[in-house]
Amino acid sequence: MATKYDLSNVRDQLIKDIKGAYPTKREAYEAGEVLGEDVFGSPTPHPNAVLNLFLEQSVRIALPFAFYRASVGGFSAIVSDKPGTVLPRHVLATTINGMHLVGGFMNNIARLILYEIDLGVCDDGECVLSAAIIPVEQRVEALRKLGEMFLAKRDGGELGPLSLGHLTCAECTTFIQASYVGGRSLCWERLPGMFSVAQSWDDV
Repeated sequence: MATKYDLSNVRDQLIKDIKGAYPTKREAYEAGEVLGEDVFGSPTPHPNAVLNLFLEQSVRIALPFAFYRASVGGFSAIVSDKPGTVLPRHVLATTINGMHLVGGFMNNIARLILYEIDLGVCDDGECVLSAAIIPVEQRVEALRKLGEMFLAKRDGGELGPLSLGHLTCAECTTFIQASYVGGRSLCWERLPGMFSVAQSWDDV
């Protein structure tokens, strides 16, 4: 309505209100208490409906994160045919492609952490990484358990916080979490390109 009746001041204020929920800076994302469609209150709109709204109203600054939020629910949510949630064909293709790009990127980060970085053998007998390198089977099983935690569905999708449960000790958890946060930062920087919005955040 603000657009229809040329209420530019109202429109600007509305966009300002949603910027915190659809951040462009990783630091703002990490610190955000209310993210994505939750900012609209109850009943919470479907992420597809929000993405459609931003596209229709040319709220470009919110698009990378809106695309990401639409992808978090997975394929079944993206292809929803409920009223107001149907994505145009090119938007649907972009969202699915971006979902796979984000997932593939973060899977590679997990692989690098598990198999390329030397996690070593932990001295804490309660830590899953206390499994010795030899016999190999023990180490493979330990890494498999960790891998399941990386792949587990969680709030916020692939860019959401990683939980290792009680598998690792505090020291190993801190190291792995720091490595994963670094990977998330790299993925965040690529988010506009992954969803074909812009080459970088500076271009959004």
